[in-house]
Amino acid sequence: MDISSVFEIGYTDVILLVLLIYVIYKLFFKKADPLPPPPKRVPPLKKQDMTVEQLKVYNGTDNEHICMGVLGKIYDVTRGRDFYGPGSAYENLAGHDATRALANMDVKLVKDNYDDTSDLTPSELEEVKEWAERLSFKYPVVGQLLKPDEKPQDYGDQLAEL
Repeated sequence: MDISSVFEIGYTDVILLVLLIYVIYKLFFKKADPLPPPPKRVPPLKKQDMTVEQLKVYNGTDNEHICMGVLGKIYDVTRGRDFYGPGSAYENLAGHDATRALANMDVKLVKDNYDDTSDLTPSELEEVKEWAERLSFKYPVVGQLLKPDEKPQDYGDQLAEL
């Protein structure tokens, strides 16, 4: 008696056996991919009014917080580090008054000193108001962006939260 006559194995049998072994391995022996570590949670900032010079510190490199000013308000956009942090598309807006840049949709229009935006056209003003509205839903307001010689408001120990 020849053993090959009892166990007739063809190519399809071999392929099915390999597939069966693969499925069993995937179901029972393969470890799941490890979850990525949760993003670092940065504590909220204290509410405070800032000058443009004070705001420059909050650019994501000099400080772990990222803030930007829009229409006289300062937003803590740290949660949006992928958009506003170092190396991102809007990194030029971090630590600056972004009103003019957002009104014209040109990040190169950010200035290093106080920018009087009273010369914006009605359509530019409407555009930047829409940005401010979107930002206010997503990010906490830290305080007001102070004009030169303007005095800051005292918020006590209040934290900037949504």
